[in-house]
Amino acid sequence: MTTDRRPAHPRHGPHHPTTHTPPRRPGSLRRTSSIDMLRPGGVDGELILSGRARDLLTGPDGRATVVAEAAVHARVDYAGHFALTEIRTTPELPGAQDLLGASVSAGFRSRVGRALPEERERATLTHLLLDDLPGAALVSGYAVGAGNERISKRDTGPYALQQADICSGWRSDGTMLLEIGRTGTMPTVQGPLAPVLEPDDDPWSWHHTGPLPAYGMRRRRRLDLIDGRPLALDVFYRDTHMSPDGVETVIHDYAVDGRIDPATLEILALKAEPRALPWTECPAAAAGAGRLVGRTVDGLRRWVRAELTGTSTCTHLNDALRSVEDVDTLARVLATATAADMDN
Repeated sequence: MTTDRRPAHPRHGPHHPTTHTPPRRPGSLRRTSSIDMLRPGGVDGELILSGRARDLLTGPDGRATVVAEAAVHARVDYAGHFALTEIRTTPELPGAQDLLGASVSAGFRSRVGRALPEERERATLTHLLLDDLPGAALVSGYAVGAGNERISKRDTGPYALQQADICSGWRSDGTMLLEIGRTGTMPTVQGPLAPVLEPDDDPWSWHHTGPLPAYGMRRRRRLDLIDGRPLALDVFYRDTHMSPDGVETVIHDYAVDGRIDPATLEILALKAEPRALPWTECPAAAAGAGRLVGRTVDGLRRWVRAELTGTSTCTHLNDALRSVEDVDTLARVLATATAADMDN
C-alpha cells in the first residue's frame, strides 16, 4: 500500500494542532458543527457537502441537554462555477430551494439571507451550516490538488492571479504565489497528523461524525459560551483531509479565546491562536482578531466581511470570527436556562 505522507514543505506554517476538546463546563452552551466535503465520483467529480450541527446545554450539575440539532446536504457542480444542484435541510425549510442554481462562492451568503431571513435573524444551526458552505467549498479544493500529482500551469496561473493578496497565505510575495510563479504548479500542503478530538469519558463532547473516505475532507467547529461576568468564549475550528491510505492530516487549526460583557455583548477581549496552518506567512493573520475588541457581536458577520480583508487576514479565521455573532442568540438561551435553574 502506498502512503500519502509527503515530506512537509520547508516553508510550512505551525504544526501544533489541537490535541483535545476541553471538558464541558457547568453552566455553558456548546455549539458544534461539521461539514464533510466528499467526492464519491473521484477528485474531479461533483462535490457533496454534508453538514451537521448541535447546540448542547450543560447545566450546573453537569447534565447535558440537547437544545437544537440541524443537518444540511448539498450537491455542488465543482467544475461548473460551484453551482448548487441539490439542497436538503433538516428541519426542512422550503425557502432553501430558492438557493438552487446559485454559486456556492461569492454572494452566496447574501442569497441565504434573502431566501431564509428568519434563520439568519435567529442565528439557527441551519443558517450556520448554510453560511459555512462557501468556506467548505473553497477548502475542498485541497483534495483536488492532493489527488493529482501536478496541477497544470494553464489551470493554476489564472486561478492564482484571481486569489493574489486575498489573505496572508495568498500574498503576492508569499510562499504559494512565488512557487506558482517559479514552477507553474500549486505547492501541496502536508499538514500534521490529526489528533482525535473526542475524549473517551464524555460521549456528549461532540455530535456524531462518521469515518471519512479517501480524499474526503472535514471542517469542524466548536463554540463554547460559559456563563459568568464576563461571559467566557472558547472557539475552535479545524479542516482536515483523509489520504487514500487512511491518514487524516490537518490543513487549518485555530483556537480563539474571548471575554464578552453579558449586558451589552461588547467584546472585551479576543485572541486567536494559530495551531496548524499551511504556510509560514499564515499566522500573521491572527493579530486581526484583536480588531473586534470594543465592538458588540451584533452585525459582526457583515463587519468582518467588509473590514477584515487583504494580506493581514485569513479567510478561514474570518469564518470563525464571523460566527461570534451567534453569541447574541446563544447568550439568551444560556441566560434563560440559568434563570430556570435558579428558580428550581
